[in-house]
Amino acid sequence: MGQFTTVTEPTKQQQQLFLEKSMHGFVETAPDENGAFRLFRVPRALLPKLGNRITVRGCHPAGGELRFRTGGKPARFTLRRIPEPNHPVFTAQTAVNVGIFYGDLQFDWVALREGDNEIEIRPQPEIPEFRYRLRHRFSPELTRLVMPPFVELRIVGWEGELEPPRPGDEPVEQLLSYGSSITQGAYEPLGTATYPAVLARELGLDVCNLGFGGGAMLEPELAEWIVSRNDWHLATLELGVNLIYHTPDEVRKRVKNFLAFFATDPRHREVFILDMLTITGEFSGDAEMTAKAASFRKIIHEEAAAAGFPARNVLKYASLLAGPSGYSVDLLHPAAHAFEKIGCGLAAQIGKTRISH
Repeated sequence: MGQFTTVTEPTKQQQQLFLEKSMHGFVETAPDENGAFRLFRVPRALLPKLGNRITVRGCHPAGGELRFRTGGKPARFTLRRIPEPNHPVFTAQTAVNVGIFYGDLQFDWVALREGDNEIEIRPQPEIPEFRYRLRHRFSPELTRLVMPPFVELRIVGWEGELEPPRPGDEPVEQLLSYGSSITQGAYEPLGTATYPAVLARELGLDVCNLGFGGGAMLEPELAEWIVSRNDWHLATLELGVNLIYHTPDEVRKRVKNFLAFFATDPRHREVFILDMLTITGEFSGDAEMTAKAASFRKIIHEEAAAAGFPARNVLKYASLLAGPSGYSVDLLHPAAHAFEKIGCGLAAQIGKTRISH
């Protein structure tokens, strides 16, 4: 399917400009060889300095959104779900959903098959006056197309009367969450149900998810870029399971160097540190892996303290999922229902800290 013919028949450059003003959770977009737009959560120029997993997962939406106001007629988007052979989380038959929200309110979920999917955005019904008085993060007049955590989606085209968000349509403050596949939302089909999305919702913030399945290797180049951004106000750093097979000395070095950028952030933004959920070897009684996991968590706590982070900013994380019923079959990733528990548990801890300050 080719590009839609839009109301104003925009050029490719105009289409890209609209995307750049309407996308959230992405930092760059570029047309592929077929003219569909790829969405990047990390600048393309930075990718060669990072691990291969980020090169792949950095094009997964991780709950990123397209946000816009609509006119009086239906609008249509075509999204292309890119197949990924031997995907560790999803198969071609696994549910992958895009959510349609009017402000904070859910309207619909649309399941995406591999290949091209046309999504109709109906005009919002007349908004009752009382909805403007309700406490909300997003303007009721803003339509949000919320993308799933995993699999790559590309924007093939759209048609309709669309306008980028206006000032005041979105939350003023934003949470940025860095981490592994657990942060990205492995085994969770809904972009609004990852633990960063739940945490942001509970705190009344916007969210930018920088989780990378298999790719949370704590590269200093990525830390430097995150700290250089001026669009976030609070961050969580899941220094997680992707380093479990490294030596303790290597883990300590990586954690130390990564945290140093946040500890010297000239904006003095608040940062909360997560270590690691209970992992497979701990469930199975593997003594060596249990000892290694304990050592791993100890290193993170020690390096956080050495970097000047108070103990209250190293959150209770592993204890949020106390038993295997909160996990998927690999006993590593949380089950879909458990992300809500993690997000709410973290929100309770962070909320107390923010109130005390």
